[in-house]
Amino acid sequence: MAVMRRLVILFGLIGMAALAALAEPVPPPGTSPLTPEAALACAAARYRGEALRIEERQSGRVQELRWRTPAGNVLEIRLTGPGCLFLEVRGVGQIEARILPEEDS
Repeated sequence: MAVMRRLVILFGLIGMAALAALAEPVPPPGTSPLTPEAALACAAARYRGEALRIEERQSGRVQELRWRTPAGNVLEIRLTGPGCLFLEVRGVGQIEARILPEEDS
């Protein structure tokens, strides 16, 4: 009986982890589609490095990028419009790759 209970708990935890991994950030109300070109320009203006991949999500309302930093780290970036609204940035090396506003000039 105790073994069965442990298995149920284990499979429940595995299922919850799988669902959490599939969850995508939902764009806030009032967002608009962002073209892949605009998303790449937004990422390049904020982070040093280069795009490895870009995928359209939620009918173009979200662009998901994999971005390699100069140090070789990979960031996962999700953006939406209007403008450059960053929904999520995950990965090691964000601070080192970040282009600060005073560096823009």
